[in-house]
Amino acid sequence: MTLDLIFTGIGGQGVVVLSDIFCEAALLDGFDVAKAEIHGMAQRGGSISAHVRVGEKVLSPLIEQGKADVIVGFEVLETARALTMLKPQGTVIVNTKYIPPSGQLVGSTKPLTTEALLAIIQEGALKVHQVDGLALAGKLGNFMVVNTILLGAVSALPNMPLKEASFQEAIASRLKEKYIKLNLKAFQLGRENVLLV
Repeated sequence: MTLDLIFTGIGGQGVVVLSDIFCEAALLDGFDVAKAEIHGMAQRGGSISAHVRVGEKVLSPLIEQGKADVIVGFEVLETARALTMLKPQGTVIVNTKYIPPSGQLVGSTKPLTTEALLAIIQEGALKVHQVDGLALAGKLGNFMVVNTILLGAVSALPNMPLKEASFQEAIASRLKEKYIKLNLKAFQLGRENVLLV
């Protein structure tokens, strides 16, 4: 058994931190883990993705096109761009935030809307969980926990072999003590977003 996930977003959204915490949870559960990051111009708000492979024995960190079990999208445009990586029976968890590209070529078409991008994602995946990360983070009074909300959503997927407690332990070991309680609440909100569907 191997579980292949793509975490995708733009620089500054916490893609790397989230994928690191996921990998630590998998290690706590005794799985072999391989991870690769693809950074583009991430430090300037550009695309960033992390490939994470979990299993009994993982030989390569890179996921082939059309082989990912799950895409975790921090933003709708980057999620739509990553759809070619997903298996036909794959699952998408997508934060419903749309961040339009910072620059556009003269004479190019108008940018897509959030609704149009979500429709593309719905067509390209067997199962889609839409997560309004900003609204959920707003309930906690801190918009910096959107990535932890997405981690909670991932943890609640039916095919997820990792234990909830392992995710919680990984969160606690990776974050500063003053942020642990808040992030555990965010994690739980993300879980509920998927479990209640």
